[in-house]
Amino acid sequence: MSHPDLFQPRQGILGFEIPHSPDLEDRLRRIRSPRYVQYDAGSLILRRFAWLYEHPEVPRPPCNLIYADTNNGKTALALKFMHDCTPKEGDPQFGKQPVVYCHAPPYADLVGLYDAILRALNAPYRSSARPQSKWDQILHLLPAVGARLLIVDEVNNLLVGKPDMRTMVLNSMKSLSNELRIPLVAMGTQDAARVFQTSPELGNRFEPIGIPRWSMSADYGLFVARFVKSLELKNDSDFRSRDLVGRIHRMAEGLTGESCKLLAIAAEVGIQTGREVIDMETLDKVPWIMPSERRRAAR
Repeated sequence: MSHPDLFQPRQGILGFEIPHSPDLEDRLRRIRSPRYVQYDAGSLILRRFAWLYEHPEVPRPPCNLIYADTNNGKTALALKFMHDCTPKEGDPQFGKQPVVYCHAPPYADLVGLYDAILRALNAPYRSSARPQSKWDQILHLLPAVGARLLIVDEVNNLLVGKPDMRTMVLNSMKSLSNELRIPLVAMGTQDAARVFQTSPELGNRFEPIGIPRWSMSADYGLFVARFVKSLELKNDSDFRSRDLVGRIHRMAEGLTGESCKLLAIAAEVGIQTGREVIDMETLDKVPWIMPSERRRAAR
């Protein structure tokens, strides 16, 4: 039996009700879904992931630290690479996890790191188990799932907590890479670089690569145009206009993730107003608080 709520009007992004329409619901679902549009800085990181992924086994595998401002696209790139490398149904390797992605614990905690990796592997474990037991389980499971690259995101969290525990967590990450002979990528904000500066050896081992914010440029305009094209609006937006692209750049503060979020919301506004275009008038109606203002409000 159909759920009656599915046929009730929904509240749109602008606050007014929109009638139920399977076509409209499908369009809005596609707009809100993650997507990747090629851009130079993103392609550089994806090529680095691929280089690490294809690297032959060596006693000291190469590792990287990828850092960027919050919501500047690093996590989206990691998830895209993991998705692209995950064998699909029908593939002989279906069920394997060649790329394992997890988040660092919210503070420097060795057991928290082990738990995060085990959760990423969908492995059963006892929270109360000894750290050595979890370490042994990880050393067994990662080869079993065919892991070739381990990505640990939000490593800037390790700045919270005791310095000696931070050292233990970092040494454990390095040892995991050495033991299994697979590369490891640490990711985080620019504060993550401070985490690895605590040890010259770790600083040398985890080669840093930064993802810069966008400058206001023709390349940014091309990125915006490509992204909006993927949203399938019925009318073309004029991204040759420096004023329009400049306003989008200011609103998103040059951040990739914020630009994508802003454009997706603007596309919803364009659809719900019936104009099907992103222009100055559409941006006037977008409910938007700039990233720096959100951070100030949270203090």
